Amino acid sequence: MLTLQEVAETLDVHYMTVYRYVREGMLPSVRVNRSWQISRADLKEFQSNKKSGNKTSSKARHGGRNAADWANRFESRLVDGDERGSLAVLEAALRSGKDIRSIYIDIVMPTVVEIGKKWHRGDLDIFVEHRASRIVIRLISQITPRFARRGVDRGTIIIGAPEGDLHGLGIAIVGDLLRCEGWRVSDLGANLPAKEFGLAVKNSNNLVAACVVATMSGALAETAKCIAAMRATGDAGAKYFVAGLATESQDHAEKLGADYWVGGPQELISSLDLLTQKTSQTTVS
Repeated sequence: MLTLQEVAETLDVHYMTVYRYVREGMLPSVRVNRSWQISRADLKEFQSNKKSGNKTSSKARHGGRNAADWANRFESRLVDGDERGSLAVLEAALRSGKDIRSIYIDIVMPTVVEIGKKWHRGDLDIFVEHRASRIVIRLISQITPRFARRGVDRGTIIIGAPEGDLHGLGIAIVGDLLRCEGWRVSDLGANLPAKEFGLAVKNSNNLVAACVVATMSGALAETAKCIAAMRATGDAGAKYFVAGLATESQDHAEKLGADYWVGGPQELISSLDLLTQKTSQTTVS
């Protein structure tokens, strides 16, 4: 293993340049006590990539780095518990030309899903998955306010997970994306009883839609109860969505009592845009 100083001497660059390579996930490393160390094999690969001027690195300088590459870099920092390094990766992606939607949909969410899969397979300890989730929550709280749309909001969107479904991180990410699109978001979090969804709808102003996110198949019965509770208390014009890994199709959504099924955050954003367009056309006519 090599220290940062040894790597800097090998590459003939400043120590802080190597430090930036590490913190932005460009150069794989491990933290030993209070210092970063790089394996000779990783350094050799890094040098080879730089010498060959590979297309991925070239694209990065012009804002076109492959999304999977950014996600891999982000994942390596999260798994190491490196919060500052994780933020540095996202900042570098923003500087490269990525917009906030791409940051969340192409980098953050795939990384969160991949870390979750590795935990389920037993490749990661549960503390690593929990630590990574907490880091992501803190990071999005720092980044999102920069991109919040100013002016009058487009209406209220309620989003949450039913009782028995414990996954709230994806909801927080989607909620922040919707805020950047100009919506007023009521994020109810995870594991919420159906009656509370109903109360949330009853006490919301200018409600446009609500989305129940079910990632666990065991929570589908509660998902249906949430939709029913919201319909019983909400305005007739509000629309109800279901999303998440436990939901499968539009037919499945309708069986659960929802109006629409969406396969991911981009579909939800597009569907809400379409709803507002239809509403505007109806009002004009």
